[in-house]
Amino acid sequence: MVSAHQGYIEIEGITKNIDASPLVSPLTGTACVWYWVSVEHREQSFGESKRSDWRRIYQHESDNLIAVEDATGECLVDPESASIRPNMRRQWYGATERPSGVTNSVGGHFFGDYRYTEKLLLPHRNLYVLGWFKTIAHDPYVVENESVASLLRAWKHDPQMMKTFDLDGNGSIDSKEWDQAREAGRQQIQAQQVKELERPQQTHLITANPQSRRPYIISADDQTVLAKRFRRWGYLLWASSVLAFFFWVSAYYLRP
Repeated sequence: MVSAHQGYIEIEGITKNIDASPLVSPLTGTACVWYWVSVEHREQSFGESKRSDWRRIYQHESDNLIAVEDATGECLVDPESASIRPNMRRQWYGATERPSGVTNSVGGHFFGDYRYTEKLLLPHRNLYVLGWFKTIAHDPYVVENESVASLLRAWKHDPQMMKTFDLDGNGSIDSKEWDQAREAGRQQIQAQQVKELERPQQTHLITANPQSRRPYIISADDQTVLAKRFRRWGYLLWASSVLAFFFWVSAYYLRP
């Protein structure tokens, strides 16, 4: 990674959390480096069809940067706008809006008015990334701002921490209280600046490129598995195109 050229590249490495406190799934508390979760509620229809449909009542995706490490160094990966193939995907059912536990869909619970879905990228696992690579010089002021933003994102998902900034106790954070939270975050980051010299002088980052239509992929599958999958989809698309052309020609020449 250290010698990788700037621009569109692919890397492989081992995932790890960049913060001291690991990221966890809000549904099950499972340690991870990325999650996507949802809760759906079964809505009954009492019309002629008498059918039931699932309505999504909660959905959240983590936006924390993911650290990927190989023998040459470390790279940070921004999951925003990426097509992500997780290590783990599980779905189960229950009777409450938030699950009391998790049961894998295979051999698990298939009944209940609530359906839970969880997708995870796990720490200390292989990860393949195809995206836009860039190296950022270690400007202390830029790093400080990025660190504060990352810390504030983590605080947003910590009800106890948010409660400390809700000074008027009305259950929400207004703009003045949020400014105070931002300043508290800045002070905490500034207290850590004594460790700045221990950090690398450059930060390697992979993101989506808004000026490019090339795919941005983060996958727990390696290149071989992905190549087979894309090749299979290519064959299916080719076969579909041939069939569509055949039916069009048949319809054209057989019309009265």
